[in-house]
Amino acid sequence: MSLKTVTVHENRYADSVTLMGILDAVKRRDSVSLAEVQMGTPANIEAMRELGFEIPASAGPNDLIVAIEADTEAALKDAHEDVMNRLNRKGGSSDETFNSIDEVDTSDGWNLCQISLPGEYAADEAAKAIEKGMDVFIFSDNVSIEDELRLKKLGAEKDVLVMGPDCGVGFLDGTALATMSIVDEGPIGIVGASGSGAQEVACIVEKAGSGISALIGTGGRDLYPQIGGLSMLKGMERLAKDGDTKVIVLVSKLADRAVMDKVLCSADKISKPVVAIFLGADEALFASHKVHPAFSLEEAALKALELCSISCGKFALTSDKIAQIVESEMKKFSAQQKYMRGIYCGGTFAEESLIYLKEHNPESELYSNLNTRYAKRLEDHLVSRGHALIDLGSEEFTLNAPHPVFDPELRLKRFRQEAADPETAVILLDFITGPGVHENPISPFAEACAEALKARSEALAIIASICGSKNDPQDISKCAKELEDAGVILTGSNHQSTLLASAFMRALDERK
Repeated sequence: MSLKTVTVHENRYADSVTLMGILDAVKRRDSVSLAEVQMGTPANIEAMRELGFEIPASAGPNDLIVAIEADTEAALKDAHEDVMNRLNRKGGSSDETFNSIDEVDTSDGWNLCQISLPGEYAADEAAKAIEKGMDVFIFSDNVSIEDELRLKKLGAEKDVLVMGPDCGVGFLDGTALATMSIVDEGPIGIVGASGSGAQEVACIVEKAGSGISALIGTGGRDLYPQIGGLSMLKGMERLAKDGDTKVIVLVSKLADRAVMDKVLCSADKISKPVVAIFLGADEALFASHKVHPAFSLEEAALKALELCSISCGKFALTSDKIAQIVESEMKKFSAQQKYMRGIYCGGTFAEESLIYLKEHNPESELYSNLNTRYAKRLEDHLVSRGHALIDLGSEEFTLNAPHPVFDPELRLKRFRQEAADPETAVILLDFITGPGVHENPISPFAEACAEALKARSEALAIIASICGSKNDPQDISKCAKELEDAGVILTGSNHQSTLLASAFMRALDERK
């Protein structure tokens, strides 16, 4: 008979990335059958109670809850001790620890502070680090836009980088931050207001045989008119002075026109080549500027390499290869199979795909859970209709569940739902790897893909790409083989996957 224990640590905060890593390690312990290490949000408490844990009514969102089920009292005790040691960074780590930023002596060489606190506390702690002359990387969300502006103005005054709030990726001095991949070092410097978009550029650069000097995240609101691109401007300035950076790449979703123009005017003054990708922008935005425009993340990466005189070889799917794949698969589909279904975890990838699909399939009806001009809005985000592309990282999905890059279960459920739909012909997937995301986000999908293809009487085309580095702990070469062995069509980038999905949509619609 198993035993359960619940411990509430009042006013103890840890970010989701930290908790996911700890939880995965504890679940692998011998004798532990179930474990949850979560902040006491209403959704988390409800989920733990559904698992049979008795959570005290006094537990709240600022409390850390450790819930464990194991075979013996000793196993419960050891597992809880393991959780706390990992939280406190004990047990073999040589890292120096501090109880507050006030204790940090920057003369000892500390120059970067990563902040993962509740939003109500993050701004004040970031300000302390900035005052000490440290670059700050703010993973925290729920920081007011007024505080963001205050911090970024202070950063400009102190000549430091302010990355964030809500900054998901960074790469400085060879160190990957938050959910960033461990990309090889090289001559390309990136400044990104889009986390997964900037990471995709970096990973394509590596796949094509090179690497990056830095990736400076800005947070998604940096190009809002209230902020004015302060972090992107500062990041460009830092890379312009960096001797290891030969080409600069700017990455963002479409933003405020005046701010984008301000950023491009600043880029015009840099002596190094600058490539800019603002997803959804047209050529008119770049017409009066010196920057090299790109209209997909893949194009931005390859153009940067070309400007470094680095040969990329045959990187992309050719139109002949796409036609060959589509022709072969279309012969296998039944008359009932009519639609493409995208099931995404990366918001920027979803947007990149929606933009291309809308532009190249203007007569097709395309649906999404996102509020976007590139697709019609689904009446129910839990049920697809027609050609549909779903971002499972959007708020309606993550309100009561972890983001799919941290926990793939919700997306696996949606995959099985779409695979079981007799009208589904094509499924489109994206994957993101790195030390800060789920330790094994791909293998469960490879198994689910193999099961779906075996269970269906009709064919199913599954297309996927991996945004990740060969240095990531997930071992993307092994993951790629697992997907291909399962029957998945694996491409080199989200853009290539989208090209193929677009061709399938066109062929499916022509057959109706």
